[in-house]
Parts: sequence; C-alpha cells; structure tokens
Amino acid sequence: MANYTPYHVHTWYSLLDSATSPEMYIKKAAELGMKSFGFSEHGNLFNWYEKLNLCKKHGIKYLHGVECYITSTHVPKIKDNMHTILIAKNMEGFKELNRLMFLANQPDHTYYKHRLSIEEFLNISDNIIKISACIQSPLWKLRNDSEIMDALLKKYDYYEVQYHKFEDNIEFTKMLCDYAKKYNKPLIVGTDTHSINQYKAECRTMLQYGKTESDWGDSENACDLTFKTYEQLVELFLDQGIMSKETIFEALENTNVMADSCEEIVIDTHDKYPYLYGDKDEEVLWDVLHKNYEDKLKRGVIPENPQYLANIDEEMAVFKKVNMVGFMLFMSEMMTWAKEQHIATGFSRGSVSGSTVAFISNITDVDPVRWNTIFSRFCNEHRVEAGD
Repeated sequence: MANYTPYHVHTWYSLLDSATSPEMYIKKAAELGMKSFGFSEHGNLFNWYEKLNLCKKHGIKYLHGVECYITSTHVPKIKDNMHTILIAKNMEGFKELNRLMFLANQPDHTYYKHRLSIEEFLNISDNIIKISACIQSPLWKLRNDSEIMDALLKKYDYYEVQYHKFEDNIEFTKMLCDYAKKYNKPLIVGTDTHSINQYKAECRTMLQYGKTESDWGDSENACDLTFKTYEQLVELFLDQGIMSKETIFEALENTNVMADSCEEIVIDTHDKYPYLYGDKDEEVLWDVLHKNYEDKLKRGVIPENPQYLANIDEEMAVFKKVNMVGFMLFMSEMMTWAKEQHIATGFSRGSVSGSTVAFISNITDVDPVRWNTIFSRFCNEHRVEAGD
C-alpha cells in the first residue's frame, strides 16, 4: 500500500499556530502505517526529545526538523522572515541544526522572529537536508532577484510543492516544476499540516485571534491545513491540475526517499557528568580543597586531624574512577557562588553528608569526621550511578 512521510507538520509548539499535540499526529501516523515522521515547528525545536520518544514508542522513525525563518540581512533589520525546512540527515546534522537554532535565537538574529540570514543558510552543510517550504519561501519572495535565486535553487535539496489552489501557490507550483527540470532537483510534497482534523483547525483559528499579525495574510483562508492521507493528497493534487499523476506519485515517493536518507537519531541517555575545565578538573578541585582546608583550619571550623586529609585522598581516588570529579567541582562552584551572593542554601541532603570532599569544598555543611558519617553510602567504585 502506497504511503508518504509527513515532514512539514506543526504542533502546538508552533505557538499560537496549532492546537494539535505531537501525540495525536503520531498515533494517526501509526494507524495509517507510516514509517517516518518529521515535525517542523516555526523557528524552534521545542520538546524534540518528547517527539523522538513518541515516534520510538510507535515504531516510527523520527526526523529532526524545523521550519526556520530566513532574512535577507540582519543589518539593517527588515521584516521579511521567509520560511525554509531544515531536517537533520545524520547525528552531525542533528548537532548542527541545534546550533543553528541557538544562533537564530540570539538577540542580534531576532526581529519579530528568530532568524538565519541567507548567507548563513547558504553555508549550511550537507549534513542537513534543505527543503524550500511554502509560499513564504525565499524561492517565492525573492523570485525577481536572479543572482540570489540561482544560489538558492542550487542549495536546496528538494523543491516543495503544495496542493493549495489560491493563485499565488498555483503560480509558485508551476515555477517549481520548471526549476526542477532546469536544475535537476526533485519535487517533494509538503503538507504544511497545522491540525489533525477540522475540529482542531477551528481551535487553531481561535488561537490565531491572539496573534498581532498573520504570516499568510488573507490567502490563509483558502488553505486546508488538516492532516491528509496518501489518497487524499493524490486527489487534491489532481484537482489542482498542475502536475501529471506520475509527477504527483514521484513527489509523494520523494518524501520517503528523503526520510530513508536520514539516519536514526540515537541519543545516549546514560548519566553523564560535566567537564568544567577539560582535563584540568582534577587539578582545579585539588586546588579548591587545599585552599578551603587551610581556610577552615584557620577559622576554627575544623580541628587539626589527619583524618580529613586521609578521607580526601580516599574520596578523590574514587571520584576519579567513577568520573565524578567534574560533578563535584561543579557543585562546589555553584554552592560557593550561592553563599557569596547571600543566597540561602541547605546544610546537606541525603548521603552526600558522608563526603569530606563535599564538606571541605563548601557543597555541604556537615562534617563527616565529627559526625562519623559514611562516604560509601554516597559513592563507591563498585556502584557507578548518578550522584545524589
């Protein structure tokens, strides 16, 4: 049975532009036997991990994507805010896309929307799939700029066609079909889905009353942006009357070709500790311990007792074996800073009260030597797990 891959889909994380949860889409995709699914929120990657796990739960490949905003220039600021779909092709692309969205959210990149410049877009690596998106695409907005159009048309991996019948979209679709032949680039069906069904579409309309502007303008009223099956899409494109049946089938199949070209996003969920200063964490923590030990002696917080140094030597050896040195250093710096800012902190919590390193480095205020608390309950080399 023929099927396709939805990749241009908005959930309620496209703020004020959808009332549909990720779970509703994935359940529907699983019901229809879809193999892959991509989300493309407007300008953000909100809760991508939730979406990844939803896909995994239903045996569907997760595509890590976004509908980002593109501007001709950051300086001077202009409100052009064009749309483009970016999808990670592999783990390097996953990391690159996350970095790009972080960059787009910086103050100097933000004007009404979080944006990348055309120059930044043109420098995106082949680890990310670039798809031209809807009528808000640079390919439509900049169609009269022949120089930039040539660069953009060569950069995109796919030209996205949509089934809407309003005049501009019909002209845009014809233009894309011509460019696909000229540049030997594949067409791909983008659904621009914003709602799982008609009821959720009405809910979305209510949300949009909270907007101060509309990205689509009056033409949005001509668009049905509800979730479509393969058969419905074929019927809609045939009714649009621009592409042949063979071209429609090929553009739909290209959604699967695109999805198959993407590697699975595999996230290592094992506990990890931070590295604050690279391979110098241990050296820095020893400096902190020596300084604080002398300070506590001088102020009379602790008495002269060789047990303190013996405990520290033993504990540091264990922390090094279980890779906790960076974690202890981080906690020490955070708690020391809080106390310097006169922020109230607790004296301790749980088994960390058994650590002399924690006490000397200001993480806790419980003296293990005085109170004879037990370090191994907090950490030992035979039980490697996240610090409490």
